[in-house]
Amino acid sequence: EVLHELEEYLSIVTGFAGTSLQPNSGAQGEFSGLMVIRSYHESRGESNRNICLIPSSAHGTNPASAVMAGMRVVVVGTDKHGNINKDELREKATEHADHLAALMITYPSTHGVFEEGIKEICKIIHDNGGQVYMDGANLNALVGIAKPGKFGPDVCHINLHKTFCIPHGGGGPGMGPIACKKHLDPYLPKHEVIKD
Repeated sequence: EVLHELEEYLSIVTGFAGTSLQPNSGAQGEFSGLMVIRSYHESRGESNRNICLIPSSAHGTNPASAVMAGMRVVVVGTDKHGNINKDELREKATEHADHLAALMITYPSTHGVFEEGIKEICKIIHDNGGQVYMDGANLNALVGIAKPGKFGPDVCHINLHKTFCIPHGGGGPGMGPIACKKHLDPYLPKHEVIKD
C-alpha cells in the first residue's frame, strides 16, 4: 500500500499517468526510461528506431545510458545561452526521422537553463516519430509550480534524494523512479509478484 500510494503521489506531482519505483538511481532511471521507449517502439513494429538525440550540454550519464539501451547517440548543439539549438534539432530530427527513437533533455538543464521552447522542442521530436525523455535531476526547481507530464515529455526520472530530501550517500538509499504518459505505462518495469 505504501509503495502504490507513493507511485500515485509521484504521478500526481509530475502530471504523468504511471510511475515505477524500480530504478534505484537517476542513472538507472535514465536507462529504464529509455528501455520503456525502446519497448514502446518495438511493440509498434518500429525496432529500427535507435537514434537518440542528446544536447551537447547534457550530463555525461545521458549518452552512456542511451548506448547501454542499444541506441546510437547524435549530438545536438546549444546556443551561447545554453539552450538547445532548435534549428539544428529540427534538422537532425528530420534527417533521422525514420530511425529517431528519442530526445534526452534535462529540464531545467544541468547549468540551470529552463528551455523556453520546451513545447516546441517536444513537438519537433513527436512530429518525427520519437519520444521525449526528460532527465528529472533538477526537478526540485519545478515541484509545485509545473508538471512535466503537461508540457511535452513522455517519460522522466525523479531523483528523490534531490527533490524530496531522501538521504543519499553514506548508506542512504538511491532512488530514481520513472514516471510516464499513459501510452508508455504498459512498458514500465513492474513487480513480478505484487500486481498493480
